[in-house]
Amino acid sequence: MRTKRKIGIALCGGAARALSHIGVLKVLEELGVELRAVAGTSMGSVIGALYCSGVTLEEMESYVRSMDWKSFLLFSELALSKTGIINWRRVEEELKKFLGDKSFSDCCIPFCCVAVDLITREKVVLSEGRLLDAVRASIAIPGFFSAVCMDNYVLVDGGVIEPLPTDSLKTMGVDFIIASSIASERDREKYLIDFQDNKNHFSYNKERRSSGYEKENENAGDKIMGFKDKAKQKKQNTRRLSIRNVLDTSFSIIQREMTKNFLDMADIVIEPEVGDFRFFDLIHGSEIIRRGAEATRSKIPEIKRKLAL
Repeated sequence: MRTKRKIGIALCGGAARALSHIGVLKVLEELGVELRAVAGTSMGSVIGALYCSGVTLEEMESYVRSMDWKSFLLFSELALSKTGIINWRRVEEELKKFLGDKSFSDCCIPFCCVAVDLITREKVVLSEGRLLDAVRASIAIPGFFSAVCMDNYVLVDGGVIEPLPTDSLKTMGVDFIIASSIASERDREKYLIDFQDNKNHFSYNKERRSSGYEKENENAGDKIMGFKDKAKQKKQNTRRLSIRNVLDTSFSIIQREMTKNFLDMADIVIEPEVGDFRFFDLIHGSEIIRRGAEATRSKIPEIKRKLAL
């Protein structure tokens, strides 16, 4: 039996981790939950736009599974723009395969996505015009992609203001909100280990220097071994404390803290445990999708109770 309530779902951002929304939507479909509105931020806007424009979840999952993400990321071009380091061309080519010239009016389910205007410094809810343009604005991560100029706006990633678009979803007239949020503490434990190991290595090196290790080993053989040992430790430190680690952890902290403000607006919160994946771990897309489905299945009793399914 299907509920007559006007149910909407908010899909948060989170780069590769947001692929978990596909698994969330898949289980909701299996349960017969009829979504009447979808709002997305950043990567959530990509999933939302595809879903609402008629792309099936099976098609999305197949694409994620078959795409050569390593080559895609490796050969993405650097931009000449002063506002971003990655060229839009490759990303736009992939989005066009599904969205083409579709507009919001072509959506079978009402959809909106969130961006931020750099001029007014305010949130902009996009619900008209070409889907491709709106999605580009919503995923324009500051510093990575150049800002998108639309009408009188200069737009960047909506996650800057509303990482989980429950507030924007409310403007679409829904009376029941499901939130698909990837904010998870699992990544905190993982990165704590990485950074603690890194700190220990640096402390160990510092102790060796202060103890006069190099002075105690005067012969050439010992010096060579000392240099090799230091080089090995430096390589280990680099591997543990990398730019990617710093970015991943920083994004996680920002998203976790900001998402808290929007969770209370939801009637049901689904939180896939994807914190052990990095923000750009697209090559693990299938597993991330599975985690989304798993998290939703754990919420089935609550969903059935609250929606009288």
